[in-house]
Amino acid sequence: MTELRILLATPHAGYEQRVRQAFGASLNGDLRRWDVDQGEVTADGLLQQLANTSPDVVAIGPDVPTEEALGLARQLEATRPEISVLLINEPTPELWQHALQAGVRDVITPDAVDADVRAAFERTMAVAARRRQNLVGEPDAHGRPGGIISVLSPKGGSGKTTVASNLAVGLAMAEPNQVALIDLDLQFGDVATALGLTPQHTLVDVVRAPGQLDGMALKSFLSAHPSDLWALCGPESPAEGEEVGADQAKRIVEALAGEFRHVVVDTGAGLDEHTLSAIESSTDLVLVCAMDVTSIRSLRKEIAALDQLGMTHQRRHLLINRADSKVGLDLRDVEASLDHPVDVAVSSSRAVPLSLNQGLPLIASDPRNPVARQFAELVERFAELPASVTGSRRRRRGER
Repeated sequence: MTELRILLATPHAGYEQRVRQAFGASLNGDLRRWDVDQGEVTADGLLQQLANTSPDVVAIGPDVPTEEALGLARQLEATRPEISVLLINEPTPELWQHALQAGVRDVITPDAVDADVRAAFERTMAVAARRRQNLVGEPDAHGRPGGIISVLSPKGGSGKTTVASNLAVGLAMAEPNQVALIDLDLQFGDVATALGLTPQHTLVDVVRAPGQLDGMALKSFLSAHPSDLWALCGPESPAEGEEVGADQAKRIVEALAGEFRHVVVDTGAGLDEHTLSAIESSTDLVLVCAMDVTSIRSLRKEIAALDQLGMTHQRRHLLINRADSKVGLDLRDVEASLDHPVDVAVSSSRAVPLSLNQGLPLIASDPRNPVARQFAELVERFAELPASVTGSRRRRRGER
């Protein structure tokens, strides 16, 4: 028998049949109902139901009181974060706010049509699969944990693309042909410039292609970089960028994640729908912040927004750019304001804009440069760099 994947917590026996009907034969028995009429709707009762099973999704309702359903969701978020919760209730704005805070991944109305029921369960199950991989380190087909790394900044001009390009090239130096970089800044993306590429295809060509492309077919739209990195470059203009939907972007990111060990996503500034779709699929977030009060405050708001949206399962890595700027702040001030330790501090250097102008990421073109070594520290959070990059840094540390 196929392993249980869905647990329904509802006294409504007919809703189990609704779900089976929505999935048809493809469900194949991956469903069990906890008849809450037989006992109190309590967190202990739910955990007892889960004692011998590992469902991907717990669907709560219909006919479970809202406060009790939210209480169950909060308990699951705290004790079984690898499980995603779907709430079956009338989705009012107020309920959505409380549901997100409780860790609920989706809300659907009890009388939703079959197609919407199935889509909601599939979305929630997809989130569960990514969370399970992230939380328990589930390996890929080669026995190694992989990941989608989104590079974020609430404001433009923070050095986000510089970070993303150096991170991607550094990872490719460690694991050749196992890294893809996607430019998801659909208005003003400049990954191609940062890498010195003249792409034959862009993200827009992917969405214009007839039919649904799988990961292998997507590779034909990628541009090769001398570091053995593969890049999916951004649109040529903001008008072309409007052709790319958020759902399309998400599918492309996830398809490439099935083909590459690491997928690095350079996002647009802020939290637009495309960035949120990438974050939802991500295992890791690199939060880029400049050394000024406005950047720090903006990042604090962005982190709070992610928390409120329930996007808390990704590992977060805080990178401070131009960290040696003499502006009356130090790293301790940043850590106190953001309530997060600084993981990587990157210094100011004229070599950085020069490398961008030349299309030569510093981590590859000048690995002995102090800033390149700082980018290498970020890379080493995801992969072990070759001695050609790490050796000079370690020797220098030993000389002190």
